[in-house]
Amino acid sequence: MSRLPVLLLVMCASLVVGKIYDKCDLADELERKHGVSKEDVKKWVCIAQYESTFNTKAHNKQNSDGSQDYGLFQLNNKYWCGNTHKNECNMPCEALLDEDITDDVRCMKKIIRETEKWKGKGTGLTAWVAYVNRCKDRNLDEYMADCPNYSGISNLLPVRQVSAGDSPPRTENIQEDSEPIINSARVPIRPKVISNMHPIYIPVPMYSPYMLPRPSRFFYQRN
Repeated sequence: MSRLPVLLLVMCASLVVGKIYDKCDLADELERKHGVSKEDVKKWVCIAQYESTFNTKAHNKQNSDGSQDYGLFQLNNKYWCGNTHKNECNMPCEALLDEDITDDVRCMKKIIRETEKWKGKGTGLTAWVAYVNRCKDRNLDEYMADCPNYSGISNLLPVRQVSAGDSPPRTENIQEDSEPIINSARVPIRPKVISNMHPIYIPVPMYSPYMLPRPSRFFYQRN
């Protein structure tokens, strides 16, 4: 019986405490604690939404090659973490699942550097398919509109000039559509009819014959 308390302590210590971030809280932490520039913060936050829906405990086991993805930015155990001969970030994959994203950020910066070595400066984030398909050509100021420090745009309509006797001017908050952009990091957006005068918009496929997997979940386009 004396071993039971020790066993319970070991089990409790092994439990991983994760965190689901708010978009703006993640942006603040990336800039203030981890030194990510404001422009890159927008891109990293967008990647985190579509890779893990801001959940540090996200763990994907569905890759066709048997590899797995871990954490906020879904880093793959075939190259970046774990007990494989690669493990380029020198960490156990389970370290990517807790609420401290320091090691996630460090590994992400390494992936960006390694990608730019052979694809060129400014291409580092193309290692994430979520960035290529969801963030790269998007207006990220609008995407971050609910985070005033990062949006770069005002959420107030301009004030109309009035003369004496007119009703006083007022500003109105522009309400952002509350419908989530995507329900899950790996569930495609449904086709949506904008109006009777517009065709149905079909989402761009996640894969194409012009994209070469290296490794899984990190897709590099052929030069």
